Amino acid sequence: MTTGYKPVVIALVIAGMAMTGYVLAQGQPPAPQAPPQAPAEQPAAGRGGGGGQGRGGGARQGGFPQYTRALPTQDVIVRGRGLYEANCAKCHASDLRGTPPSGGNLLRSGVVFRDDQGEVIGPTLRKHAAPITLIEPDVAALAAYLHSVQATMGGQGSPPGRNPTNVELNVLVGNAQAGQAKFATYCSKCHSVTGDLAGAGTKYGDARALQNAWVAGVGGRFGGGGRGGGGGGNPATVTMADGSKLEGTLVRADDFLIVLTLPDGTRRSMARVNGVPRVEVKDPQEAHKKMVLEIDDATNANMHDITAYLATIK
Repeated sequence: MTTGYKPVVIALVIAGMAMTGYVLAQGQPPAPQAPPQAPAEQPAAGRGGGGGQGRGGGARQGGFPQYTRALPTQDVIVRGRGLYEANCAKCHASDLRGTPPSGGNLLRSGVVFRDDQGEVIGPTLRKHAAPITLIEPDVAALAAYLHSVQATMGGQGSPPGRNPTNVELNVLVGNAQAGQAKFATYCSKCHSVTGDLAGAGTKYGDARALQNAWVAGVGGRFGGGGRGGGGGGNPATVTMADGSKLEGTLVRADDFLIVLTLPDGTRRSMARVNGVPRVEVKDPQEAHKKMVLEIDDATNANMHDITAYLATIK
């Protein structure tokens, strides 16, 4: 009875030996590997990204050198400005824009951009066509001044000072008493500080918004004739082919059609051929635009005086 199992046992033994041989031929299984770690996140490049750290506090995070270089104290920058005016401004101009052909534009100078604390600017000064020799602290101060100007440059090549940082502009630099007299001369024909401009000094977020509103004639209270902006279309007179006239508010006017809202609220549409009917549009801002030109002066004193006066109207 037992002899009947021998073929089966032998087959199992042979199969086990074959499996062992296969495993030995393959070698030991590799040790389990730790999962790959994600690469450290790199700071974003370019202006406004996270790349590039300044040397000290206050440096802008990320971007080009002019935004990431930390600047020294103001007294160093002031000393550097004096050194620049004495040694460089004659050829490179006080605003660093240069005076070709004698001096190049330093605002886009690669030497200034690559420099950090004078280590590039110093050797360049010594190799200058007319060598400029300064002690190391003076070179660093001069470099700091150049960097401070570059730091105010805006994007897309806009000039220094266009986008100043951490600066609050104060437009209340005029004489309110003088502004009151100028308001009476130029503005009181259409506006009143006890009427449409009552509380003008508190109706806007700040003095800049107030000045922008009255100079541009926008913001509701400063429209031509006191009507304010946003009142729909402009007043217009339409002259028909027979010489008769219609007055109303212009809705549309092109080479083929004129649409006019009449004083009673009805709308009139008229076909137009070769410029007939003729349309004359009255600009409600015409008087205001004329006034702004009248008060214009080289130092903007009139504008600042009127702003200062309006700011007192609470």
